[in-house]
Amino acid sequence: MTAEIAVLNKTAVALAADSAVTITNGNGKTKIYNGAEKLFALTKYHPVGIMIYGSGNLCRVPWELVIKEYRKRIGKEHFDTLDAYTEDFFEFLEQEEHLIPEDLREHFIVNHWSAIYIDIWAAVGDKAKKYVEDNDSVPSDEITFEFLNDICNNFIELLNNENFLQKFSQDDIDELLIQTNAFINSELERQDTEISPIPDKIKDRLSLLLALATAKENPLGSNSGVVFAGYGDKEYFPSVLTFNLKGFWGSKLRRAPNLEKSAGGGESGIEAYAQDEEALTFMRGISPAIQSSFSKTYFSAFDSVLKKAVELIEQNIAKELIEPLKDELLETAAHHWKEADRIVNGVIQNDYVAQVVNMIEFLPKDELAYMAESLVSMTAFKRKVTNDSETVGGPIDVAVISKGDGFVWIKRKHYFDGGLNNHYFEKFSKGS
Repeated sequence: MTAEIAVLNKTAVALAADSAVTITNGNGKTKIYNGAEKLFALTKYHPVGIMIYGSGNLCRVPWELVIKEYRKRIGKEHFDTLDAYTEDFFEFLEQEEHLIPEDLREHFIVNHWSAIYIDIWAAVGDKAKKYVEDNDSVPSDEITFEFLNDICNNFIELLNNENFLQKFSQDDIDELLIQTNAFINSELERQDTEISPIPDKIKDRLSLLLALATAKENPLGSNSGVVFAGYGDKEYFPSVLTFNLKGFWGSKLRRAPNLEKSAGGGESGIEAYAQDEEALTFMRGISPAIQSSFSKTYFSAFDSVLKKAVELIEQNIAKELIEPLKDELLETAAHHWKEADRIVNGVIQNDYVAQVVNMIEFLPKDELAYMAESLVSMTAFKRKVTNDSETVGGPIDVAVISKGDGFVWIKRKHYFDGGLNNHYFEKFSKGS
């Protein structure tokens, strides 16, 4: 895991990222290292930076290698907008088949399908256990297939309501179905089970589910968050654009914009990535987890009182008066709950969020950098003094990007002693 922050106003955008990376082996054991590179200049000549969170690689190719190869390729080329930089970067990823070979792309998507396939059968197993508990008998093959069909249909219904990934369409679904159907057949052939052959209709539902999970936005599978920050040539205020990248299908990059974590030019505010609880608590004056817990607890209590009131009405009021009273009670309760929720959110917005945003609007560059670094440090400190794993930590890289000064490092770690490697900085200054 990681913690990354972007703080921006009309003057500049400050970026800060920790150095912790969590590595999990095949036995589920984890180890944390504090030397990961997550913040980079996208180009040495223009005011654009990039941060990575989530998965530290793209189809098992390290992001550091990918970004530095792109930086060599782009050279002094520039674009009018930050959005154009993102499109050029994504086009580079799709075209660089030597950097991200076809076999790694195929291996990634097959693993993605395998993980979903395993999860589906795990859900079928859970339903089967529940059936055994309720009926004291093992479900027949026909009932097991019903479980499988219901699970597939539920997933498909959810996925049908999602947006397509960028540059994907229904035409891709038709082509994907050929591949996912072949995958399902190969998995069923390898599956060591005494169950009867799965009906073709259910195999078709499985294939459709995998196809939709490949072409549409969903939380399944490995995800890399990519944050672009800075300016295009014709932009005078910094912006932040965030995307979710989920590997490839063939030559197509599976990507979707993360609008909730993006900010347009001229805006002031804080965007927090990955482990964002401490930054949101600072912004909102209350932990999101505590606010959610309070809301659920009070709603549950509210609901219990309503149910008891309805029960008393039904016991003590004439039948012809029950329905009007119940309707009025429910309507009044819903109104007051919405009003209370509106007031609480108004206090959070006006007394906390707005005050922070109004202050950020006038911060100079050095204070923007200090704020970004401090928010990452808060998250690291919280992990250090609690019993949570220290998944945020290590040196914090900080950079400020402004129109006039470009990409400027405020703090930057090196894995080597700078005094012993003057040639490195000479090469960097020459653009080598």
